[in-house]
Amino acid sequence: MKYLAWAGLTGLLLLVAAPGMHADEAGRAVPNRRTASLETDIPAEAPSDSVMAGPDEIREMQDWATDVFSGSEHSPRFLGAGLPFSFQYGGAAARDAMKTWTRADVAKTEQKCDRRTITWTDAATGLKVQAEITLWKRYPAIEWVLYFENTGKQDTPILEDIQPLDVTLRTTDTKQPAILHQITGDICGAQSFAPLETALPAGKGLSMTPEGGRPSNHTFPFFNLEYAGQGVVTAIGWSGQWAASLDRDANGPLRLRAGMEKTRLVLHPGERIRSPRILLLSWKGDWSTAQRRFRRLLMFHYTPKHDGRPLKQPFAAEWFDRYRKRPGFATEAGQLNAAKAAHDFGCDAFWVDALWFEDDFPRGVGNWYPKPKDFPNGLRPISDACHRMGMKFVLWFEPERVAKGTLIAREHPEFVIGGSEGGLFKLKDPAARRWLTDLLSQRITEYGVDIYRNDFNIDPLAFWRRCDAPDRQGMTEIRYVEGLYAMWDELVARHPGLWIDNCASGGRRIDLETCMRALPLSRSDTVCAAGHADWDQAQTQGLSLYLPLFGSFPWSADAYVMRSGTTAGTCCQFGFLDEGFSMEEAKAALAESKANQKYWYGDFYPLTPATTATDAWAAYQFHRSDLNAGLVLVFRRGDCPSPTISVALRGIDPASAYVVESIDESRHAQRETLSGKQLGDARELRLDKKQTSLLIRYWKSL
Repeated sequence: MKYLAWAGLTGLLLLVAAPGMHADEAGRAVPNRRTASLETDIPAEAPSDSVMAGPDEIREMQDWATDVFSGSEHSPRFLGAGLPFSFQYGGAAARDAMKTWTRADVAKTEQKCDRRTITWTDAATGLKVQAEITLWKRYPAIEWVLYFENTGKQDTPILEDIQPLDVTLRTTDTKQPAILHQITGDICGAQSFAPLETALPAGKGLSMTPEGGRPSNHTFPFFNLEYAGQGVVTAIGWSGQWAASLDRDANGPLRLRAGMEKTRLVLHPGERIRSPRILLLSWKGDWSTAQRRFRRLLMFHYTPKHDGRPLKQPFAAEWFDRYRKRPGFATEAGQLNAAKAAHDFGCDAFWVDALWFEDDFPRGVGNWYPKPKDFPNGLRPISDACHRMGMKFVLWFEPERVAKGTLIAREHPEFVIGGSEGGLFKLKDPAARRWLTDLLSQRITEYGVDIYRNDFNIDPLAFWRRCDAPDRQGMTEIRYVEGLYAMWDELVARHPGLWIDNCASGGRRIDLETCMRALPLSRSDTVCAAGHADWDQAQTQGLSLYLPLFGSFPWSADAYVMRSGTTAGTCCQFGFLDEGFSMEEAKAALAESKANQKYWYGDFYPLTPATTATDAWAAYQFHRSDLNAGLVLVFRRGDCPSPTISVALRGIDPASAYVVESIDESRHAQRETLSGKQLGDARELRLDKKQTSLLIRYWKSL
């Protein structure tokens, strides 16, 4: 037997298994009946360690916020001076005019943050601008969203070019480039979520905007700007057509702006609109440490919670892309059989995707009722069976797209941009949104849904813009996005414990606001076919720089495929109806993934560059400093010529001793005890076969 442990290290190698596991007679790691002592709950808060910012950095951000929101034009800080937002009002820049407007400031202190609401009111026109600001106490981070309201009796002058983020950074040394760290959006291809790095020398600029109105379609609304050992991570919360620009003056300073791509509108009396949400995290030192700090901020203060902790991602199964056309599968009996299989190999959720409604996908989007012939008793028998087996029930909808000839297009064409011909549902219309919310709420109750999956396979931008008058450009998009948030918030309020799975042709609607309400359990539609394990690895490396929780779909229980496609949870596309399917292998794969889950709630360290090249190695680490334990995943790809890779682990305490467990491609386990210094130094790992993987778990020795 080949031991695939840390090559060249001395120490006793034993065929034993991980905490929560034991080795069977063949040396395979299988679950214990009793939970091992290392197993812990998902953390409720970030640990206090070297990843977190010191008090001086936090105080500097707080002082900056005090200065700029008071309108101070003088600040020595990196983020610059002056109001951090801008807009044109009546054909002129509003910043100077706002100095004469009535200002009110209300502050509120909470346990984890300080909140301020500042309003500026123009006595002449009745326009009220309100900034709702949050300053986090443990992070050098600030978040704000703007509201514009017409409190007068006449239409306002034209509001345009609303930029909720507009700051000039002190990148004054013209010989020092600024570096933009970002990832691509989802393109349903090899480059989905690929990390990018762009140098911005003096005199250079760069602009970003997504395609078609879905915020992470081809670009991503999170990025990190680095300059001379300091920088700022920016997140944009807008589930529509945002835009950002970074324009560096020839003299050095860099102007960072972000908002909707197009706004030019009047507000009628009584109207109120909101802007995109802006989140900034400033940092000093190393940009990659800032990424881990930002990821913690999202995990513990923005992602949805259960009992005060980040959601525990499901281990689900669904077979839409594999079996939906197999006779008898998309029926009550077929789905009950599939649910039983999911339970038997260890899933805690069963997922019914787009196979249950009249006229099928995509012609039937808008028929939100089960096919009478195939599901004569509705979907409740399936959810009831899931609940009896201790599993959650996940159900797919695409409520915002309406196909011609469907029930909504026939009976409520007034609710559709496109009318009876089909198109985009009018979430911009309060009456239409209430009707749809009521319908979805009824279905959630009727069908016993635990996780509501909201897909969105249509680019909305052209629909929005064709509805806008010349003096109302951007208004349809604003009302639509507000309507989406209102609908999701109402569903969660009506159904305590309900989760939302955010899908948009995969991961094309990921932004700060959707991350506050939902998890993207299928991060890209590359999961719709087998054979993309290397892409899965690269997507994990890219997305993990910013997002703590997201999912993918491994198509087999093979260790290389399963380890590539599993994150803090997974959705199995195993071929359980295929000849030769091994239930035992499926059980072992799920058991291994569940034992890994807790580490994904720690810090992410890329150990190799993120690439989909088939001749490369891929390796990355998740470290829980609160446990002094972690997980390493290593992949030798199919054309990789070298059998060895040098890896140094991160976050390790050099003064501690660690139990290190290696589990090979056959899930054979071995264990040794190493010093923290040995783990932290570059060591050689060996995989003799191509297209194989190595799983390493480590924890502090008692």
